[in-house]
Amino acid sequence: MPSIQRTSDLIELIAERAITFALGGLAGLAVAGVLIYYRGETGMFVPLATVLIIISLPVTFLAIYEATKIRKVKAHEVLCPFCNFDNQLVETPDNDINCRNCNRMIPITDGKILPVDQVRCGFCNALNYFSEKTDVLLCEECNHEIPIAGDEGRPTKSMPSFYAVQDDDALYELVLVAHGHKTEELINVLQHMLALNRSHVKQILGELPAVLLTGINRKKAEMLKAQLSICDGLAEFHAVGEKTSV
Repeated sequence: MPSIQRTSDLIELIAERAITFALGGLAGLAVAGVLIYYRGETGMFVPLATVLIIISLPVTFLAIYEATKIRKVKAHEVLCPFCNFDNQLVETPDNDINCRNCNRMIPITDGKILPVDQVRCGFCNALNYFSEKTDVLLCEECNHEIPIAGDEGRPTKSMPSFYAVQDDDALYELVLVAHGHKTEELINVLQHMLALNRSHVKQILGELPAVLLTGINRKKAEMLKAQLSICDGLAEFHAVGEKTSV
């Protein structure tokens, strides 16, 4: 399912189109004005200036029309239960979305934001959050599994063997190597992941390979690598100071 577009991203796209049309239309009118001013005695440049005016005026009005669309962009507020940040989308989401501020997945079912609970890690005492949609809760600080208690006080979730936690104190850096055809989806994911605007993300995609994050733990690197792969982003991670890709 394609991700729902954020209000700020849609406004930025509309503004880019409006500015492009406006610059083209005004440039055409400016050139036409110069041609009319220097038309000479024969007026040989007047026909060309007329053609430019005929083309430039509709383009200028199109820029104005695009600009008016900004006021019509809808904003559906999705308040993050983790950090209380107001995420504004063009429509109400039916499934989980990524919070632009804290980068956590906001649990959503049928358009309703689910409540989250807090729990302290028994290993490092760090505060962690979970909802009824959480399958496995790993501490954000020490990466150990935190059992989620059921109604009878027993853990209702168990961690599969391939998710077995291994002590790894190394810090890693995440490198984006290449990307496929899902460019728009990848741009949206990178905007949320890196807290950058659209133009900066486009610049990163044009200068691959590029280091996205550094100084993160292995579990977070694996999670972000998997998230990028969904959008055809090929990423690698390796310990800081090493060059062996994973």
